[in-house]
Amino acid sequence: MIENIQALLQQRISESDRQLSELRHCKNNLEMDLKDKCTSYGLDSRCASLHNGSLGMSIHNNSVKIDPKSATPVAYEAFSHDNITNAEKQRVSSCRQRELNEHTMHQTSNDLHKQAETVNESFRIRTQEMIVAKTNLEENLNQTILEIGSMNENIAALKEAIRLKDSPMKVAHMRLNTRSYRPNIELVRDPVQYGLVEEVAQITDSIEALAAKLNESEAKLRNLESNKKALEEDIAVKTNSLNIDQSQCLRLRKTLVWRRHEINF
Repeated sequence: MIENIQALLQQRISESDRQLSELRHCKNNLEMDLKDKCTSYGLDSRCASLHNGSLGMSIHNNSVKIDPKSATPVAYEAFSHDNITNAEKQRVSSCRQRELNEHTMHQTSNDLHKQAETVNESFRIRTQEMIVAKTNLEENLNQTILEIGSMNENIAALKEAIRLKDSPMKVAHMRLNTRSYRPNIELVRDPVQYGLVEEVAQITDSIEALAAKLNESEAKLRNLESNKKALEEDIAVKTNSLNIDQSQCLRLRKTLVWRRHEINF
């Protein structure tokens, strides 16, 4: 819009320059015509004052003729009439040009003012939207940080649970290994033997289940860490955008003074 207004105002300036040139030309013609008429009036007044008793009277034979270059009465009247008519025409044209200039300045001033208000309102809306988006991201980040803390605690608990299975497993294995040295017929498959084998199997299943949960939890933790990084980057972008729009652009725009142009004819 500003570029279009600049182009329009430049057009008005060019039109005004041409009109001013025409006015100066008319002014120059009128001044020369007036000057010539004042000179002629003075000469004719002097002639009118001459009489037979006037001093300095003499014969001028070279002047007793009609100068072929002299103007006819019709041309004389037309010359002044044309100067006056053209001057009046340019005066009217100048008034119209001035009215057009005033109207253009008034209209462009209003257009600029409306556009400035529209842009300012867009800035305010956009800023509010970014503030809301940034607030939501910060809330999500806080929730993600809490989930990361909870997940770390869960992983630590799973690792501890797996670690605690190590001693019972060693005890069961030690018992089985020790009983394997029973001599001769004493190496019997008694309920204790089956119980120890079952105990090892149960502990193994438990450790495997805990390990699976640990792997799942660690995968979730990596996802949470990735989400946390993405949220932090997004918040940084929103913060920078807010700083540009709110702290720089809007602050700069507040320093601009938009003055409406009043029409004065």
